[in-house]
Amino acid sequence: MINNTPYHKVADTKGNFELRNIPAGEYDLTITNVGYTETHRHITLKAGQTLQLFLSLNQEGKAMEEVTVFGKADREKETGSRDRERSASNMINVISSQAMVRSPDISAANVLQRMSGVTIQRSNGGDEAYAVIRGMEPRYSNTLLNGIKIASPDNKSRYVQLGIVPSEILSSIEISKSLTPDMEGDATGGTVNMVVKDAPDKTSFKATASIGYSGLFFDEKYVAFSTRDIQDKSPVQRNPPGYQAQPGDFSRSNLTFWSRQALPSTTAGFSFTHRYLHDKLGFVLADNLQNQYYGNISFQATALPLNDTTGQLHPNDANNFKEYTQQLNNGLVAHLDYVINEKNKINLDNFYLYSYLAQTRFDANNILIGTGGTGAGTGQVFNTYTSQTQHLFVENLKLSGQHILSPNFRFDWAGVYSTAGNRQPDVASINTVYLIQNNGVQTGTYFDGISRTWQKNDDKEYSGILNLDYRKRFGSNELQIKAGGLYRYASRNNVQDDYNLIPPATNANGTAASKPLWTGIDNAQWDVFNPSGTTYNPNSYNATETIYDGYGAIRFKALMWEAGGGLRVEHTNDTWNVLQYVAGELINGGQIYQEFLPSGYFKYELANRQYLHFSYYRSITRPNYYELVPTGGSPAVTTGFRTEGNDTLHHSLADNLDIRYEWFPRGDEHLFIGAFYKHIVDPIEIQLTGGTNGGLYVVKPLNSHPATNVGAEMSFTKYWGRFGVTGNYTYTHSTISSDQKTPQAKDVFPTRPMQGQTDHIVNLSLLYKDTKHGSFVQVSYQYQGTTLAETGQYAGADYFQRPMNTLAVSGEKDIRKHFTMFAKANNLLNTPVQQYVQGVLVLKNTYRATYSLGIRYTY
Repeated sequence: MINNTPYHKVADTKGNFELRNIPAGEYDLTITNVGYTETHRHITLKAGQTLQLFLSLNQEGKAMEEVTVFGKADREKETGSRDRERSASNMINVISSQAMVRSPDISAANVLQRMSGVTIQRSNGGDEAYAVIRGMEPRYSNTLLNGIKIASPDNKSRYVQLGIVPSEILSSIEISKSLTPDMEGDATGGTVNMVVKDAPDKTSFKATASIGYSGLFFDEKYVAFSTRDIQDKSPVQRNPPGYQAQPGDFSRSNLTFWSRQALPSTTAGFSFTHRYLHDKLGFVLADNLQNQYYGNISFQATALPLNDTTGQLHPNDANNFKEYTQQLNNGLVAHLDYVINEKNKINLDNFYLYSYLAQTRFDANNILIGTGGTGAGTGQVFNTYTSQTQHLFVENLKLSGQHILSPNFRFDWAGVYSTAGNRQPDVASINTVYLIQNNGVQTGTYFDGISRTWQKNDDKEYSGILNLDYRKRFGSNELQIKAGGLYRYASRNNVQDDYNLIPPATNANGTAASKPLWTGIDNAQWDVFNPSGTTYNPNSYNATETIYDGYGAIRFKALMWEAGGGLRVEHTNDTWNVLQYVAGELINGGQIYQEFLPSGYFKYELANRQYLHFSYYRSITRPNYYELVPTGGSPAVTTGFRTEGNDTLHHSLADNLDIRYEWFPRGDEHLFIGAFYKHIVDPIEIQLTGGTNGGLYVVKPLNSHPATNVGAEMSFTKYWGRFGVTGNYTYTHSTISSDQKTPQAKDVFPTRPMQGQTDHIVNLSLLYKDTKHGSFVQVSYQYQGTTLAETGQYAGADYFQRPMNTLAVSGEKDIRKHFTMFAKANNLLNTPVQQYVQGVLVLKNTYRATYSLGIRYTY
């Protein structure tokens, strides 16, 4: 601003500003920014002169003092991220919106995998979905929106698919690697907090659009199917009670496939922020739409012991499959805040997320043993053609308030309603079979049946949160005492209805029929094997969870150090019931338990902007809702494995220790070096067993023996003029033992890593930043070491993911005032995902590179 004049301006995201129509004269210019020292410049402006100034700001050297509960740094800039990391009581890593838009990434999941100690687990749809923090699979972390949990649309887990969250609607993402008493305790791995855009003190409008393409479709055609005849409800669900499904109740068009050139992937979005009523009323509206086309070419096998006398494994089958996917994601954020006065503020936030997926899958499965073959390339081949659509939605409505009751007391509260749902209407699969004879001659292809599945689930959560904060200053020291509580009621309703359509039992002349030749879906005839659907479907269940939390915390901050700690108590009441009776199975049940979760930290300032940070906390991990239901479903299309629940499954408890050295030299530069230790009692793992369903493989949650997880982390950002480097390295080593068997049925207890653990993670990015000319380039390399993907039925038969090297490039250039062109390219090395067992390849997914080009407008 120009002192003693009405002329002032807020800089844009790159630090540029312009003041127009200034009369000639001498002026004093003042520049301020959160986290920097105030800068003054005396200027002389001549008549008709355009004066260009190049100004630099110096990082503030002393710790910031909190002036008001409503004050905040700019969350969307990297300097604001460093300030939050520096002032936090717990250990966090923050990535800002500024870094996200410059990166090669377009979703929250893509962004997270470049943060220290984080890898991403893919969903069944093939997209990057769930965060694995410090080698702890997604169940050991929680997902928050503005610090509050959100309901999950997943029909079996508690977590949200981060791949469907557009990064453009976020102002930052925070990874908390240690907890304080006022944070929910179910975060042994850590917490992912997605912070959506807020109303700043300035008006802004941003818009972006891009177009891109997957390298897979340079060589492959996209395979599509019609969705026009897909029924939202199954035949039994859309008809009166007692209805018997008829062959004509099932559509054919969604099993008619055709090839075409894939359309480009596109994104578009905007955000608008403004304050009204003399800055009392803040308003934010942001929307982002992504329409993506991607796919994969894959191989999958099952490995079994050669015989009962040796542990050597060999492939039991070989399944080659291709997937073609269209995914449309839309994220909408709306925010209102009203500053009643300098001591009271009310906020209303609504977050809505919708995702639509249409996927075609072709499988060619050669059973290598017992299907008439005598060697490689002979025997029966089972082809499956699958079409599925999926609709996911998440909505989170939050009303909150902050109040300064007195100079020492502050009070904040929040009421949250969160709902999520998943709709998968008419997942349809055609099964055909043919025989490759010993002489290499192939028989005709025969119709082997059709499966149809309707699945839906609805999650609802109601939360109430209260916090009371007392603060008292003693000279340069500060005492803080805080207490509060949380109430949450969550429910899930899951319904599934399955149908098997089989070739007619008799021919037209009334004689017994064999499998008919397959001549296409339009000519196929079938009978409905189970016309009532799956009346007793174990995947139809209700579950509820009621949580009462209370905590007390104390913090003392001195000139060179601060310390704090407290106790959180969490009481949990879980219930479930199967909606339809299954002979011999429980139809309802539940668990009630209460845990005391202490935590504490100590932070010491070694030198100017250098800190040593210690932390301890105890955490809890609750079973997923579905895992407590002790029945199982049909084999999943994507894995071929049947899933079973376990009503005796216990929650896990963990003791967590952290130490970290932190240095914030200047601006957005930093250096973190740390180590962690975790001891987990009753860890929950999904184990692959022989099962009880006709010999099919079964995946089932079980409590393993106590586990330990230790590791070290380093994270850094450094600039030399226009050039910079940022990166991180994480080493993780965990040990756990579980009950397994040898091929001779002998019980053994081998030691291995925890599921989901990656031993080495390296992220390294080379940066070029030319603020004067509006240019930025980033070349990002990532290495993921060996990962334990899944435990096997037999000792030594665990599934490991091979190390991966990936490369991505992004860049942007200002082309005119307010306009920026950008380009992104991912997976330039065409790195496949590969899993193996004892050296036998059992999975290979190839995705190819993706490219995009776009334009961004900022005002």
